[in-house]
Amino acid sequence: MLIDLEGMSGSAVYHLMTQVVIPRPIAWVVSDNGADDPSRWNLAPFSYFNAVASTPPTVMFSIGVSGRGTDGPPGVKDTLTNVTARPEHTIALPHRAQLDAVEATSAEVPFGTSEFGLAGLEPVEWDWSVPMPSGVRAALGCVVDTIVPVADGPQRVVLSRIERVWVDDAVVVEDAKGRPRVDATLLDPLLRLGAGDYAAMGPTARPERSARPSA
Repeated sequence: MLIDLEGMSGSAVYHLMTQVVIPRPIAWVVSDNGADDPSRWNLAPFSYFNAVASTPPTVMFSIGVSGRGTDGPPGVKDTLTNVTARPEHTIALPHRAQLDAVEATSAEVPFGTSEFGLAGLEPVEWDWSVPMPSGVRAALGCVVDTIVPVADGPQRVVLSRIERVWVDDAVVVEDAKGRPRVDATLLDPLLRLGAGDYAAMGPTARPERSARPSA
């Protein structure tokens, strides 16, 4: 099958792309609604997410439009409104057992509503100004570097500089050289597919290394 994207609607292209570009990690983004009460923290998942540089340490996540208006500009997702006004945020990596919680936090709710309660989660303080969701096994303390529009479309790519990394001790092992290593199977990250599907880590593999020729 050969598919020409010219003339396809945005929703049709999204439906296709998210089934082909798989699996994708999920950025569970905690941002500041600017309130002084328990509704302060917004929590939302984004699956257009990955690492883009290590000097400086940078990740990206892409934000589309909201299905409903907010107290910000019409159609702007709360996360974009928040990180534009208050650049510090936390990106957590949900694991397989948190699938239902991730889905709950993707709901369209009025601006200023905290999704933590919808998902049965608590904001957990750590060595960063923005909390992480309870139960996660890894989190990144980030600050917005740049927000980039994608052509003339509604999408915005947020480039986030990593200032802190937290990993649960339970998923850290020691390699053959005595160095700490995050065990991907123990981290068990939840992975996004297309058409409403998710996946989890299967067996990992490492290529056989041929012996180097002697000098």
